[in-house]
Amino acid sequence: MMLRFLPFCALAAALVPATANADPAPFDLTGPSLRVGVTHGTTTLPIAQVPRLATGDRVTIAADLPTGKRDDAERYLLVAGFLRGATEPPPKSWFFKAETWKAKKATLALKVPDGARQLVVFLVPDSGGFDAVVSAVRKQPGAFVRAVQDLDQASLDRARLDAFLDGIHALERTRPERIEAVSPLLSRSLSVKLKAECLDLTADLQASCLTQNRESLLLADGQSSTLADTLVGAPTDLALQLSATPAGGLGYYSPYIGVVRDLAKIFGAFQSTQFRYIPALARVREDRMALLLNAAPSFASPKSVMVVAMPVIETGTPQTPTLRRAEADRLVCAAKPDLVLPVEGAPLIYATKFAHDMSLRVTTPQGGVVELPVQADAERGGYVLDQVGMRTTGLSAVTDATLHGRWGFTPFDGPRFRLQVPSAGGWQMVDTDPENLVVGRDNPVALAGPTPSCVEAVTLVGSSGEVPLAWTTNGDRIGLTLPLGKTAPGKLTLLVKQYGIEAPEKIALTALAEAGRIDGLTLHAGDTAGTLAGTRLDLVASMTADGVAFQPGEVVRADKGDLLGLTADAAPNFAAGQTKTALVTLTDGRKRSVKFTVAAARPQATLIAKSVVAPPSPASH
Repeated sequence: MMLRFLPFCALAAALVPATANADPAPFDLTGPSLRVGVTHGTTTLPIAQVPRLATGDRVTIAADLPTGKRDDAERYLLVAGFLRGATEPPPKSWFFKAETWKAKKATLALKVPDGARQLVVFLVPDSGGFDAVVSAVRKQPGAFVRAVQDLDQASLDRARLDAFLDGIHALERTRPERIEAVSPLLSRSLSVKLKAECLDLTADLQASCLTQNRESLLLADGQSSTLADTLVGAPTDLALQLSATPAGGLGYYSPYIGVVRDLAKIFGAFQSTQFRYIPALARVREDRMALLLNAAPSFASPKSVMVVAMPVIETGTPQTPTLRRAEADRLVCAAKPDLVLPVEGAPLIYATKFAHDMSLRVTTPQGGVVELPVQADAERGGYVLDQVGMRTTGLSAVTDATLHGRWGFTPFDGPRFRLQVPSAGGWQMVDTDPENLVVGRDNPVALAGPTPSCVEAVTLVGSSGEVPLAWTTNGDRIGLTLPLGKTAPGKLTLLVKQYGIEAPEKIALTALAEAGRIDGLTLHAGDTAGTLAGTRLDLVASMTADGVAFQPGEVVRADKGDLLGLTADAAPNFAAGQTKTALVTLTDGRKRSVKFTVAAARPQATLIAKSVVAPPSPASH
C-alpha cells in the first residue's frame, strides 16, 4: 500500500545528510495518523484524555491509512505489543497485528494484561515484519522499554512546546502588540523559558526572538516526567543524564532535546539489515494521534518500522496532578465576567486534554453545591469560566469554591479559591490626611472597602472632566495615585465601580492649594490686635486664642514673607511671658496651630490730672 506521505518523505530522505556526527533531524516530517480510544470500566475516552492506562483497560487502535488492494501498493501491518520489564521478555501472546489494507481487519482491539507496564505500537511492512518485530522486542526488551519511555516523555514535552509556539504565532498574526503582556503568562503556564530580552524589541520582532532555539525553551516539569517513569522508578535516564550536565542546564531544563538526541542511539541497538526502526512523536487531538517523524520512511531494505509510544500503564492508586493557586493570597471576584482562576504547577493541563470535564464547585450558604464549567487558558494563566460572570444571588460575602474535574478516568480536586461577592457602600479613604491632597503634584492615596477584588474601574471627576485611574490591590485596600499636577483647588469625586453593581460608589474629596507656612504670632499683653508672620497668609480666614476670636486685616509684604494683622473685639486676658497656642483656620477649612509667648504690655499714657483756666471775660459794655 502506498502511504499518503510518501512523496514528501522521499524528498526529505534525499535531503537528509548521511554524516554520522550531524545533529539529529527535528521531528517535522508528517507521518500517518492513528485513531485510538480507551475504555475503562464502562467509560470510553479518546486517547487525548488518557494520561495513563491501567490493567484491564480495553484499547482500540486503527491506522489512518488508505484502504483497498492495489498491485503496486506497499502494505503495512499495525502491530501492538505489551512490555513488562527491562529484563523480562514479553510472551508472544502479548503481540497483536491488524492488516490495515483490509477494512474488516484494520483495527486492533486490545485488553491490557495483568503485569504489563507499557504499550508500544509499530507500523511494519507486511513482508515478514510482524515476526521480525516480535523477535527484536523479545530479544532486547530493555532497549524497547527505554525507547518507549523516552518517546512518551518527548511527546509530552513536545506538546508543551507546541502549545507555547502556537500561542506566540497566533498573537503574531492577530495582535502582536499583546505579545509582551501575554508571553509571561504563557511561559508560566507551560513551564517554558521566557527570554526577557526579547520583550525589549519592537512588537514585530518579539515573536521570532521568543521562538528561536525552541528545544532549549522547555523547562523541567515534574508532572510529565512522572507520567513517563521507567519500570524501576527512575525518570528517562539518558535524557536526565544530559540535562544534569552544565550544558544541559543542570536539571533545570526539560530532557526533551536529550531524548531527541539519544533516540538514534537507542534504536541503533536493534537495527537489522532487513528493518530499520524510526521513532515517531504524537500530536494528539481527540482520538487522533498525528505522527511526526525525524526521518523519512524507506520502502527498500532496510525497510522502515515506525515506533509509537502509548501512555504508560499505571499500577496502584492512580496519580493526579498537583495544582496550586498562582496567586496564593488573592481573593477572586465572583461577579467578574470571564472570571480567571490563576493556576500553575502542572503544565500538561494547558498542553493536553488529560484534565477534562473541569468545573468550579461553589458552596452556597445553605450547604448546597453549584458546578460551573471552566476551561484552561494558558494565555490567561488559569481556568476561565465560560460564561459572563456567575450568579452571585444568595452567596455569602466570601464563598469557598474548588476546582474539580477528571484526570483521565480519575476524579480529582484542584486548589480551593476564596470568592468575594460585591456589595455596595463602605468605601472610604484611609491612611491619608485629607489636608495633604494639594494641587500641583501627584498624591498617593489608599481606599478601603468590603470587596477590593471586585473593583472594575476607578475614576477621578473634577472641573476638568473624568480621568480613569490605575490601582493595585493589597488585602482589603486598593492603592492609587491622584494626578493633581494641573488641577485647580476645589471639590473632587472618586467613582469606584464594582463588577455586578450598576451604580459606582462616590467618595468626596477636596483638592487644596499649597498652604504656605506660619512662622509666628506677636501679641502683647492687653492688646486686642496681633500680627502673624509667614507665607500665603492671604488664605487665613480667622484665628482663636483662648476662645477669643481674631479677624484678619490686610496682608503686608515684608522682606521674604507676609505680615497679617488680626484684631479682636476684646483683649484676651493674657499675662506677659505666658506660652499660648492659637488656632488658625484657612479659607479652605484647614487648620494650623501656632505657639507664641505673650509679649510685655506696650507703654501706655495715663492722665494724672487736668486743670482748666478760663480767660478773663471782656468788660461788659
